[in-house]
Amino acid sequence: SVSVCQMSWWTTRGKYKEYGRNIMFGMLEKLQKQVGKGILHVLDRGYANEWTIEWFTHFQQDFLVRWKKNHLLIHSTKGKKQTHLLARSFKARSKKIALDSQRKILKSISIAWAQVQHPSFEDINLSLVIVRDTKNYQSPLYLLTSLPVESAKDAWEICHSYMHRWNIEQAFRFAKTELAIESPRLWFFENTLKLLAIVTLIYDFLMKLIRNWPSIIKIIINQFAHRTGNRCQNALTPIYRLRTAIQNMLWCYFAQQNSG
Repeated sequence: SVSVCQMSWWTTRGKYKEYGRNIMFGMLEKLQKQVGKGILHVLDRGYANEWTIEWFTHFQQDFLVRWKKNHLLIHSTKGKKQTHLLARSFKARSKKIALDSQRKILKSISIAWAQVQHPSFEDINLSLVIVRDTKNYQSPLYLLTSLPVESAKDAWEICHSYMHRWNIEQAFRFAKTELAIESPRLWFFENTLKLLAIVTLIYDFLMKLIRNWPSIIKIIINQFAHRTGNRCQNALTPIYRLRTAIQNMLWCYFAQQNSG
């Protein structure tokens, strides 16, 4: 389940201008001091570069990043090639039927894996997991991880770990739209930070409700945010409906207090 671990607010403009890489560096430094090892960081293609490998290795953090097909990798026998050319050499070792939760369809996928190195860090062993659509409807996924992959079980765990990234994307979308974190209308950055700190508390409160009291949350949603129709009932929007349900519940409470 989703929970707030570290949430930092920064800007790319004005005298408080900050760079995203500095934020990432500070986050990894805090995690190493406070948590240590045991966390797998799942990253999208925007982080497919050499500094990701360098920093996560430096802070002893495991990572899983969707690698870009035109980036170079090194294999002990295949040599140095672009990722998609190197992946052609490795045939599928396992297949299964998986649910594509984003598109709501079942599809057959295969998986292969190999040990590789990055050209800038040839002394660091990495694992490349190749996930293919057996009917070639979609391009292959190239997942690069610091974890060792020695069996089909390990490879499928890496694959499913990346697939769960979609839940994080949904949580970010909720924060941007329902909590309006992208559009605060304040003059001073200090006031913006105070407002976003309150938003962070609200976001963490909603996450804890879903994580700790799922049965009660289901009753609240059905009572105060009831939806009809197949589309609304099948849509995976628990956070959106929960916020609406709590709002409606508070309106009913205050209405009863005023009428009484």
